[in-house]
Amino acid sequence: MLFRGLFFSVVCAFSLELLAAEVTDEAACKQIYGHLLIHDPISAVVDAKAFLEERPESKPIRLALIRSLCEKGNETEAWEEWQRTILLFPDVQTDRRMLEVLAWGVLNKGENSPQLSICINSLLGAAFTQDARAVPLLLDQLRSTNAMIRSVAVRLSSVYGDGPLQEEIFRMLKTENVWYVRLELIQASGQMRLHKARPILKEIIGNPKTLAEEKAAAIVALVSMYDTIALQELKSLAHSDRAGLRQLACEIVGHLDFKLGVAEIVPLLKDTSPEVRMAALSAFGIMRVREVGGIDVVSLIANNLNDSAPEVQITAGWVVLLSGDKKGEEILEKWMLSDEERLRRLASAAVSVSGKYGVKLASRVLKKSEDPYVKANLSLGLIGQREHVSLACDTLYSVFFQEQDVMWMWDNQINPLFRSLSPSKVSHVEHIPHYPMVVDQLVRLDLLSILSIVRYPKAQNAVKMFLQNQTWGVTGSAAATLIQEGDEESFGIVRDLLDDPEEKIRIQAALILALLGGDPAAVKVLQESYPHVEREMKVHILEALAHVGDPQTIPFLMEIIKEPFQVLRVVAASALIQCLYH
Repeated sequence: MLFRGLFFSVVCAFSLELLAAEVTDEAACKQIYGHLLIHDPISAVVDAKAFLEERPESKPIRLALIRSLCEKGNETEAWEEWQRTILLFPDVQTDRRMLEVLAWGVLNKGENSPQLSICINSLLGAAFTQDARAVPLLLDQLRSTNAMIRSVAVRLSSVYGDGPLQEEIFRMLKTENVWYVRLELIQASGQMRLHKARPILKEIIGNPKTLAEEKAAAIVALVSMYDTIALQELKSLAHSDRAGLRQLACEIVGHLDFKLGVAEIVPLLKDTSPEVRMAALSAFGIMRVREVGGIDVVSLIANNLNDSAPEVQITAGWVVLLSGDKKGEEILEKWMLSDEERLRRLASAAVSVSGKYGVKLASRVLKKSEDPYVKANLSLGLIGQREHVSLACDTLYSVFFQEQDVMWMWDNQINPLFRSLSPSKVSHVEHIPHYPMVVDQLVRLDLLSILSIVRYPKAQNAVKMFLQNQTWGVTGSAAATLIQEGDEESFGIVRDLLDDPEEKIRIQAALILALLGGDPAAVKVLQESYPHVEREMKVHILEALAHVGDPQTIPFLMEIIKEPFQVLRVVAASALIQCLYH
């Protein structure tokens, strides 16, 4: 403490001496940056302003003042000073380092805003830059008192994976009490391959009081950490008295294609837990097991075909179908035509992922079923095999518009292997506005993409009608979690709509191309539309421009950062950094 006080006394004395004498630009900047080095931006601003009064024509001192103002949190004053500097030194407009400093000043100021939306947008903006300077900001927000901010910070931290972030995620995994933050932590530990979290994840899986969502997430996280497994460890899991760990054993065998472990999960076909029986059957299907110990697979799972749990019957039917046995078709057809819609759709999803083995069954039931979602699932399977494509596309197109007032989702809750198109049961998520609508839009874009790839003649009409009837709802936080790369062909039809006479369609098409494809073709439309759309749409446009990362957008973004609305400045600052890094 004494040393620190002495140090500051020396610095202050040195400052007074410099201010009293004629100083060079180099000496003045050295002193200003010295204050910043010890995280004292207040003194840096004071000295920079004093030096600037003595040397108003000094470009280095002006730039040092701007940086000091940014680090102090006076981002508005920094931008005013930047405008004055441009008038004196026009060449600084192309100084990428200073543009970056100004943008980070906006983001760092937003982090401390009392407004939740600004705080979250600053966090997202910083994380999207993929810059090491985002790590301290993420660490701060992982420790926030606001659970929503913590959950967003966890999701974003999993993309970085830096050591300090891993340590904080591990600490939170042991102490966090808010369930949706815990769910993010479990998923993040898997994405980061946080091996020391294995005991905690196993405890979550084995605890009978664990929520179903947490258990499923913990199994996925743990399985993703295994590149190999010792036979003894697998035996320990398979013989555990906890159903969750027995289920984990089956998932690992399937994930690793661990043929030596198949014999260990055969007894689990008769397990007391239907989830474990279904997991064992799923492993058999994934690995295309034909026989075990000289016993063919159909005989081995004969009892499962008549299981008391319908979902186990359906999974067993799928395994038998893959072996080419007619019994599989009989089981799956029975359930696809049953009175229980949940099971009809599960069975149709199983057929759709059966490859060539399910083609005949799918084409037959497609003509019999009256359930639009069964028909859609079967159509997707047929399109995937390029069989009966015209019929499948017509069916999908018809269902798309017949059910346009129903929000959709991909449902794989019963068995993760069987993804079924279903009416949405997605709940509202606090940190993603309009989350059910976001999910619905992305599902529908998936289907439109499929129709476009197979060059279905009505695909462009379908895309246009979709854009006319929708308000694009993907926000920054949704983009962080849901953006996916699209096939080049699938965006061709959307790209054609950039010249549509209706402005709403042009904007929607441009947002899709930018956010989902990173297509520079969207930039011009987005920039032209920006001045006369409402503020929420302006945010979406800035997020889209950030995802494209076109350096030609920099002058446009510099103008936006002058706007009085902090949310827009924050999103524009993030976009600016991403364009500078592109």
